[in-house]
Amino acid sequence: MYGVILAGGSGTRFWPTSREKSPKQLQNIVGTGTMLQNTVQRLLPLISIENLYLATNHQQVIETLRQLDYYGFSPDHLIAEPCNRNTALAIGVMSKVIINNDPDAVIAIFPADHVVTNSKNFIKILRKAETLAQKGYLVTLGIPPTRPDTGFGYLQQGSEIEDGTYKVEQFAEKPDLPKAKQYLQHGKYFWNSGIFVWKASTILEELQNYAKNIYSQLDAIASSTQNAKGRYAYLELNETGNKIFSSLPSLSIDYAVMENSSRVVLLPADIGWNDVGTWSSLDDVSKKDPEGNVINGNVLAQDCNNSIIQGQKRLIAVLGLKDTIVVDSPDALLVCTKERSQEVKDLVESLNKNDHPEGKQSTFVNKPWGSYTILDSGPSHVLKRIEVLPGEALSLQSHQHRSEHWTIVSGIAEVTRDNETFQLRSTNCVTIPKNTKHRLENSGSELLIVIEIQFGYLLDENDISRYEDRYDRI
Repeated sequence: MYGVILAGGSGTRFWPTSREKSPKQLQNIVGTGTMLQNTVQRLLPLISIENLYLATNHQQVIETLRQLDYYGFSPDHLIAEPCNRNTALAIGVMSKVIINNDPDAVIAIFPADHVVTNSKNFIKILRKAETLAQKGYLVTLGIPPTRPDTGFGYLQQGSEIEDGTYKVEQFAEKPDLPKAKQYLQHGKYFWNSGIFVWKASTILEELQNYAKNIYSQLDAIASSTQNAKGRYAYLELNETGNKIFSSLPSLSIDYAVMENSSRVVLLPADIGWNDVGTWSSLDDVSKKDPEGNVINGNVLAQDCNNSIIQGQKRLIAVLGLKDTIVVDSPDALLVCTKERSQEVKDLVESLNKNDHPEGKQSTFVNKPWGSYTILDSGPSHVLKRIEVLPGEALSLQSHQHRSEHWTIVSGIAEVTRDNETFQLRSTNCVTIPKNTKHRLENSGSELLIVIEIQFGYLLDENDISRYEDRYDRI
């Protein structure tokens, strides 16, 4: 069996922890690793890392691959999408890539940002789904509902095909509360998990039947892939592929195929599943204190009940809260009632509409070589804390509009400045004038921490001219 992980979401309902450039699946929200890492970990008992593929947005590629380094994931099994076109196109392209190597491939589709707590039953059900897929079915895992929930789509159970497997009578959109209560009482409605299993040949046949505009372009897109230059040789689309991909409609696989096909079957899956779609979902998947609170970080909570309080380094003191969500980040604070947690997405849309940079980007930014945090800024200066991982290096670059001053906090820095290269250690400083070629590299075995002060009157991350880069950035 092959696994395809769909990791292109933006996770706006988990703002401010999740941002467009550092979305939910790349964050540690539940468990010991990030949501993406946890997804890979629970698949490995059934699907080898050599048989895992992944689709994600081009902005998230490097951090995604960095998080999967530990598992030995092959970068050329990742396809970087130039834009978001929903799941039908992503699944179609991946199916075409896989079937070109294995005509009999069975593929399981997984979102990158869900939680499954009953891993043993999960693997057992996937094995059964694989058997059904070999018979030509499109298998969808349905989750037995535990409450009337308006945040999920539903599947109506039809007649039994074979032991414990059913036709899908209908796909129901996210209901209002009265309708969700009816579904729960009915007893034959399941939450749509977004986890599917099928033969690559079967889903391609159904795309041809029901989404011809997408299917007709899959060969052209698959033949337009190329290996990226730089450290990670992931698959990207060439200019022709980008144009075709971007021109196609944005359709979910449910809408494009599953709601139309007669091959769809439902496999009930009691696997401790949660899509962790909003902050209030942490109630279902996190440990609570005796007052029913979910608390993480540097938090002092007094006389609070049934609240979710997520802090970081600075102290968050809360008093007398009930059914409230508080999420802190270095540059933004969210406070809302639990019942309105679905509307955080609308809040982010308002931020973006009003050009608030916090809607898309945090002051903490992951980079291929490590990360940086903006500590302070003004009209003519930016103060940053830069962390460079052992063995990594920033690009050889220059800036037209700013100078930089570096102070080494810890670690060993190898500095290139025009034609000279030298090492700096803790407390050492160096100034990089405007229009000077320079590079910062961690030549030691410990984390390199640098305080950088930028001076100038045009302090923009786009003011970078790159001459050499391990990650082939422009």
